[in-house]
Amino acid sequence: MTVRQDFRGGVNVVRRCGDVVHRPASPAAPAIHRLLRHLRDQGFRGAPVPRGFDSDNNEVLTFVDGEVPETLSPHLRTRAYLTTAAELLRALHDASATFHPRPDDSWLLPARQPAEVMCHGDAAPYNCVVRNGAAVGVIDFDAAHPGPRVWDIAYAVYRFAPLQAPSNPESFGNPTEQGRRVAGFCRAYGPQVGAEVIDVVPDRLLALIDFMREQASGGNEAFQQHIADGHTDLYEADVSYVRAHRDTLRAAFDVD
Repeated sequence: MTVRQDFRGGVNVVRRCGDVVHRPASPAAPAIHRLLRHLRDQGFRGAPVPRGFDSDNNEVLTFVDGEVPETLSPHLRTRAYLTTAAELLRALHDASATFHPRPDDSWLLPARQPAEVMCHGDAAPYNCVVRNGAAVGVIDFDAAHPGPRVWDIAYAVYRFAPLQAPSNPESFGNPTEQGRRVAGFCRAYGPQVGAEVIDVVPDRLLALIDFMREQASGGNEAFQQHIADGHTDLYEADVSYVRAHRDTLRAAFDVD
């Protein structure tokens, strides 16, 4: 029996048919499929495998089984989930380090220097597959692009710590607790990143705001709706929050 199920995400509608999913293909899809095949060849098993395109020009990818939470619900606010999410992102980055983008690749987000790895671009709980309380897979590579490790990690800790103001509905913890979770994520990731990630988070969010406004002004209805719903207002408030509590957040890296 073929199982069909539709999932509506922030931008795309994804249709599952058995062990594959069909989702709208972006202009970056050919480059993303090369990246996904490269990750597989390098031994990374935490990402979908591309299966080409269907007759409607949707991309077809293998289904990664598990829970994909929309937010960090209380049962996922654990050290195990935080640690495995960091280790998964590290493994993805390491596997991507030998990927060679082509000059004509059409990435959704601009490449950033130094282009150490392929950034996922949207590393967050809503793109993380969970089984038995551990992060085991990453989906939705639409925002992938070349860039430095810390650029990708900055957005990940913003979502996984989370580094959000109390006014953000997804926020929890005080600055000291959030800083400890950021430090724990970075220690699990490895020595390539440290307290400097705190200073990158505001820049990463401001770049996201600029991107959303650019897409909205170009007629993208999904991003127009996100802005109307106040998403950019939340990001701006979170930028101010991280900057205001910078010293407290960074101090957590000095605690063993």
